[in-house]
Amino acid sequence: MKLPRIALCLALIPALVQSAPLSKEHKILFFGKDDRVLEKPERTPWRSVGQLETRSRTICTGTLVAPDVVLTAGHCFVDEKGRFDPATSFTVGLWGDEYTALSRIKEVQVDKAFLKGLIRKRDGLYIPPRIAPRDFAFVRLATPLGNSQGTVPVFSGDAQALKTLLARQNWTITQGGYPVDDQRHLRAHHGCKATALRGDGRLTHRCDTLEGNSGSPIFVIDAKGQATIVAVQSSAPPAARRKLEDNMSVSAPVFQKALQAFIAKSAKK
Repeated sequence: MKLPRIALCLALIPALVQSAPLSKEHKILFFGKDDRVLEKPERTPWRSVGQLETRSRTICTGTLVAPDVVLTAGHCFVDEKGRFDPATSFTVGLWGDEYTALSRIKEVQVDKAFLKGLIRKRDGLYIPPRIAPRDFAFVRLATPLGNSQGTVPVFSGDAQALKTLLARQNWTITQGGYPVDDQRHLRAHHGCKATALRGDGRLTHRCDTLEGNSGSPIFVIDAKGQATIVAVQSSAPPAARRKLEDNMSVSAPVFQKALQAFIAKSAKK
């Protein structure tokens, strides 16, 4: 059943825009042109992808990987002053002024080394390369939305196995989330390319992402249409460096064990 978006929280509405014009900088961040398409969150795996909001009204994307667990990016929960910014809600099936379901948040786990290694400067917060591979987070929901929306499996092999999988797929991946230029609709880039799996576990890629896509899933989709999460979107370079750098995600082998421990902890409660 679809619910009216207004039922969420009146304070949330100003943070969401139906559609905003792309800036020159945003357009530069795309790889030649905007290859994103609207993807209605009614089928697998998109019905498991949702929108996270924090106390400061930061918007990120996350994916249900267990009935009550969402996988996303760690930097989503740090405000501009470096303070922890807890999540308040997770919404699935968001499409315009309607959504399918919403849950409040019980717990957020961000890697401790990531939080400790952040550098605060006058012009903002910086993530140094040594902690960039720790940019992942797990969110526990008060309502197990995965029971109705389904969950998406996370790749469970090591880095070499992931390289083998990507090579078998010709390094073709799919990414999707709720970007800043249209926070009420899910947009996906099908058939984009992963470009390298770095030694530190970060996966570079050329999927078209903007702010709001932080924490969004990077899928490998097999011939049967089965999607597996192989990475989580982390960052994109400044527009001035687009020709020099690809987008960056954190690959599943980096966080898989920590994620399974977090899920297991939930099962014991």
